[in-house]
Amino acid sequence: MALSKQQLGSLLWGIADTGLRSKVEDYKAYILSLLFFKRLSDNYGWETAARVKEFEGRYGTAPNETQLERLKEEAHAFIVPSDAHWSTVRDAPLDKKNERLHHAVTRIAERNPALRGIIDSVRWNEPAPDGSGAKKLDPEVVSSAINYLDPIPLDNSNVTPDVLGDAYEYLIKKFADENKKGATAGQFYTPPEVRDIIIRTIAPQPDCTLYDPTCGSGGFLIDGAKFTKKLCGDIRRIRLFGQETIWNTWAIANINMLLHGLDAQIKQGNTIKAP
Repeated sequence: MALSKQQLGSLLWGIADTGLRSKVEDYKAYILSLLFFKRLSDNYGWETAARVKEFEGRYGTAPNETQLERLKEEAHAFIVPSDAHWSTVRDAPLDKKNERLHHAVTRIAERNPALRGIIDSVRWNEPAPDGSGAKKLDPEVVSSAINYLDPIPLDNSNVTPDVLGDAYEYLIKKFADENKKGATAGQFYTPPEVRDIIIRTIAPQPDCTLYDPTCGSGGFLIDGAKFTKKLCGDIRRIRLFGQETIWNTWAIANINMLLHGLDAQIKQGNTIKAP
């Protein structure tokens, strides 16, 4: 059964309670990167199965080995190498968990230039600074987060891009709510009420360009795309551009666009010094 935005958002928020919140300062980046990795892996098998089913419906027969390999190549927007699937990390022994996760996201980034610095934005296998040979992030914490997320299906048959994207936005809002007393929340999140006023004032039209020079996690751009969709029925009929100076926030913004099914160009850098 497909998950609703509310169900998925509540489930995903539970990842923070597996230990990541108390072990790493910028825990939101770890959670959101892990979520993106799980989505790519889950959807990879679904995409292949969908293309095979389409082939069988068109030709009345199953594809042969050569045809299957071609279908696999055509089915995916992003390649997930065989040694970099979610299952290879999930099934790794505890003392290899961090290393295997680091290897998986690195391999995906290598095979998909558009994901470099995005899916591999956090350092899962970073050594502890005391020179003890231990990991900075306890393998048991990594394992707990993986085990928590593992049974939640994130392929298209269970979670549509709209639902997953909105659940992702829900998580970002929860992170911001936790940081309301600090100075970091405003760096990556603008309240939806403010975004709504700006978007309704601008009223972006189909085929126009929308640019946010300090885009944070990308919510303003997404709201602009949703506004355009209400006008023409197509969320992609708008050209989205943004810039963000903080690396982890830049990565989160790019994941946000991809999970919403948007083709946006988000650049990393200082808008004042190098727009």
